[in-house]
Amino acid sequence: MKKAGYLVILVAVMAIGYVIYYFNQYPIDDNQAAIQSGLQKWSNRASGSIKPSVIKSIQLEDTSSYIVLFQTENGDMGYAHLIKGFNGKYKIDHSGYGTNIVSYQKIKTNKGIYGILIGKNPKLKIDHIKTELYSGEYSFESNVKGEERFIAFEKLPENTKQPFPAELTFYDKNGSVIGLSEFQD
Repeated sequence: MKKAGYLVILVAVMAIGYVIYYFNQYPIDDNQAAIQSGLQKWSNRASGSIKPSVIKSIQLEDTSSYIVLFQTENGDMGYAHLIKGFNGKYKIDHSGYGTNIVSYQKIKTNKGIYGILIGKNPKLKIDHIKTELYSGEYSFESNVKGEERFIAFEKLPENTKQPFPAELTFYDKNGSVIGLSEFQD
């Protein structure tokens, strides 16, 4: 009988430990100030002093994944993949930023893989973007008309073997291809 009591106590202590561990994995509250602060800590965890400014965030359909679009103080565009836990708070899974006008990434969620586009639309020249996987398995178009900075996404078919990388083609409102040289001042 004493052994059963010890076993119950051991299981209870382990369960409490797991709950504490889980809740500590998701420390970011569900508001823009907390996301901004969490993103700044995340971005500067190794070295450097990046100051990301959150522009917007979206949920990838009915998944637990959110994409945050941000811009650094020197104008680079970036994204962060946040995952929402059972406690209603977020953890940052990964992030990235750079000088590209538009970037493509694959995001693995609890409901499949998504292709995302993040970027800026200089002088609002881009009407839509065609994203074609290098493997040729899949392509999709994203309308970014009138958006200065954007997040666009598409759920990729489950049988997609190579969801990354992809070729991006930019089109203007007349359906003509826009070359990268047209974005440079």
